[in-house]
Parts: sequence; structure tokens; C-alpha cells
Amino acid sequence: MITIATTRSESRGAASPAEHITVELRGELDIDSTAIIEPTLAALARSGPAELRLDLGALAFCDTSGINLFLRLQHRCARTRTTLVLTGVRGQPARVIRLVRLHRTIVCRFMAPPAPRHGAPGVARALEPASTPARAGATRP
Repeated sequence: MITIATTRSESRGAASPAEHITVELRGELDIDSTAIIEPTLAALARSGPAELRLDLGALAFCDTSGINLFLRLQHRCARTRTTLVLTGVRGQPARVIRLVRLHRTIVCRFMAPPAPRHGAPGVARALEPASTPARAGATRP
């Protein structure tokens, strides 16, 4: 299940389109949920904001259906000269986006990983290989 929440930033002129629209996606973006939300996202793209932002900060999962949705939406946005921006990209969706190199086609704003807590072992220390015992019959210099 996925939920969306839309925030519209109004421009100063009453007759002109919004400067940007932010859509917050929550939950899992898979084949079922993309079919449900695509008409709404397409309508928002057609409304012609300067920028359509998809906030993925609360998105827990994204498969290739979600990636294809982003590409179709990018195409629709290009028709109305709207910039599509994926914001708050983190976790599993960030890994998939980087894997398929979507960030080279669509503007992506990745969230930094959380800093280690004080007193917790540092990343370098956690990644150090454990000392391995010498094999039987091996000689040491």
C-alpha cells in the first residue's frame, strides 16, 4: 500500500501555475501501487508546475515498476517543461536508483546516511577484516 500527500507552493500571480508541487510517497512502490498512483501523478505533471518533487523519504521499497513510473513521469514532465526531482532518496530505493543509474536521467537529492552515534565503533573499524589464523603448514616470515 502506498499513500501520497501533495503540497502545492503557490506562485505570486493568481493565474500562473504553481512554482512547485511536492508529492510525498509513503510505503512500497510496486506494480500494484504504481497503477493506483500514476493517474494522479500524470495529472499533476500536466498541470505544468515549474518543478514536480517526489519526496521518497518515507518510501520503504521500490522495484522496477517504480523506476518505470519515474521514467514515464519524466517524459510527461518534459512535455510541459516541468522539472521532475526525486528528493529524500534513501535506503532501498536509493540503492535501486543508483543501480539502474536513474540519477543520471532524473534529478535526485539523496539523503546522507545517519552519523554514527558517539561511542559506537566507526565504520572503518567495523569494516576491518578479522585477523585470520595462519593455515597449517604455512610459514611466516
